[in-house]
Amino acid sequence: MEDLSAIVRRVDEDRWLASRFAPPKVRERLIAIYALNYEIARSAETVSAPALGDIRHSWWREALDEVHGGRPVRAHPVLDAYARAHAEAPFLLQPWLAMIEARGADLEPAPFAGIEALTRYVDATAGALMHLAVAAIDASAPARTLAFIQPAARAWGYAGLLRAAPVWQARGRSLGVDAETLKRVGREAHRQAQSLAREQPTQLFPAFGYVTLAPRYLRDPARAPLLIERQFRLIAASASGKL
Repeated sequence: MEDLSAIVRRVDEDRWLASRFAPPKVRERLIAIYALNYEIARSAETVSAPALGDIRHSWWREALDEVHGGRPVRAHPVLDAYARAHAEAPFLLQPWLAMIEARGADLEPAPFAGIEALTRYVDATAGALMHLAVAAIDASAPARTLAFIQPAARAWGYAGLLRAAPVWQARGRSLGVDAETLKRVGREAHRQAQSLAREQPTQLFPAFGYVTLAPRYLRDPARAPLLIERQFRLIAASASGKL
């Protein structure tokens, strides 16, 4: 069976690449988080009706409650890895609950009501995931990092939605926000994140370093940069502290 690190590399390579800058134990924690995020995020792709998606979301919510409550872990390789990492140093629970709630929008046929609704979705998905990753490295991350997470995750989330728009369209969904608006707010969010990036502790880079790739995706969401370009950008960002 494919191991979790290989799965994350296949489905979420940019976060996987950033996680390579972490020490091995921290890297394992990040991989457990990203693998779990993938399982939750793909619920809409694996069901034939919204009600079935709701059942999957409820299953993950209950499973996480059990892990965080110290109860027996359900039989699932991702949950097993998450529970082992959680036992060594507890993860946050609330961001997962917010994320699962927000993922309900993936199951709805109607588009988002506008950029405000889309931004709330991004905050509860990409934002919650970055918060989880930061806390997995340092549970007492400084306030300046918590302030940085919102624009950094928004830049990444808007870029991700641009890249995923064809998938949403194939499922008969419209984002409800045009591409130019997403590019504009994505660039604004990235500029805000850039202004705060140098203030961030270097050990937290593996939790957010991938955001340095956001401008490239915002510029051309249909064409992913080559692996060597992404690696170079991450190395440069790590060395300079600039996103």
